[in-house]
Amino acid sequence: MVTLPMPFRLKYVNIFVAIEKEGITLIDTGPQMEGVLPALEDSLGSLGRRVEDCRRILITHFHADHCGLAGLIAERSGAGIFLSEIDALAIRTFMDQDLRMDHRRRFGRENGLDAETLAVIEKAVSAFRTATAPFNATGILSGGDSLTVGGRTMEVLATPGHSRGHLSFYLPAERLFIAGDHVLPHITPNLSPDLLDPAFRPLQSFLASLEQVASLPVEMVYPAHGQPFPDLKDRVAEMEKHHHERKGIALEALAERPKTATEVSRFIFGSDLPPFDRYLAVSESYVHLIELAAEGAIRQEQGNGLRIFHRA
Repeated sequence: MVTLPMPFRLKYVNIFVAIEKEGITLIDTGPQMEGVLPALEDSLGSLGRRVEDCRRILITHFHADHCGLAGLIAERSGAGIFLSEIDALAIRTFMDQDLRMDHRRRFGRENGLDAETLAVIEKAVSAFRTATAPFNATGILSGGDSLTVGGRTMEVLATPGHSRGHLSFYLPAERLFIAGDHVLPHITPNLSPDLLDPAFRPLQSFLASLEQVASLPVEMVYPAHGQPFPDLKDRVAEMEKHHHERKGIALEALAERPKTATEVSRFIFGSDLPPFDRYLAVSESYVHLIELAAEGAIRQEQGNGLRIFHRA
């Protein structure tokens, strides 16, 4: 495990280096941001390896803090880049910034976000775009695949939720679980709608994925953020309880009158949030609301350009 710095609230991201007879395999890379590549080079140097020794890059999911340096590392080393088919397709739309921004803008407006917040989000997303060096997938990883990495057998697990194409990795002989952002020790990963696939239900997928990994005989979980921890089943139970409670609060928010996802997010998270956190709060509130709607507890309707949620 190599811990790299980031200029975000989480401060660090963990990536993983498999030492092999000829070169190395990386699991995730960190973002393309100031200070990250030198930190990676120093860490590899302490292992007697260089960036140029990389032969494969396995990506848990297509977020900048996990794959931002992949293109640069591949350019220097000739490494192949492997990720889920969903994320391989997402790369193409990522390059179409106008399309992604249009989807994000429409989502914000429909769910009650004000124009000022949306303007700040657009500016932040445009600036953040440089944190991922351009790349294309060399190959596709699917749940159920088995790889040999660092002389060890490693299984690929499809764990959608935090993102639709999220992958995790399990080493059965060592009972080690490389979780990416699927299971974190002290926070729950943000759940947001996939704006390119409105049918995706992040919470349903996340909870199903948690059930899947909770049954694994795991001795140690290695998350992308925070320190490794041993109690996978207990942590899964905590996150399941959290989301059950959060759904209840979202339902409670609609007790007096119908509301937008933005109004529900204020009920849950308060209104004193910076713009980017405000957007994340609306996204996660929306995820709980569409799950309640799918279960029949609430209904939604469109009117005057807004999506309104009602108790059933």
